[in-house]
Amino acid sequence: MKNKFPEYNTVEYLKNDVELQKEYINELLNDYLNDNNVDAFLSALKPLIKLHGSISEFAEKTGINRTYFYKLFKKQVKPELPTIVLIIKNLGFDIEFNLHLAKK
Repeated sequence: MKNKFPEYNTVEYLKNDVELQKEYINELLNDYLNDNNVDAFLSALKPLIKLHGSISEFAEKTGINRTYFYKLFKKQVKPELPTIVLIIKNLGFDIEFNLHLAKK
């Protein structure tokens, strides 16, 4: 007999906890900076965008073309840092950079 586990729903998990959303984005950014995997970063960011409505609604809010968002999530384009910052700011967060000496 096969066990059926409920599907994990990131949107439901994050929707009522802004502090958790902030920590989630921080971890995504740190992972992205460490492994440079923009595809994983964008896939993980998509549930937060969905908290703000549809992709079309969020695109309108950010001033970024809706088609560009769909291309991002289909891995057809790579965002530049200003685009990532704009997306995060429109999710309701500010970005603050802290420099640390690299470990050798």
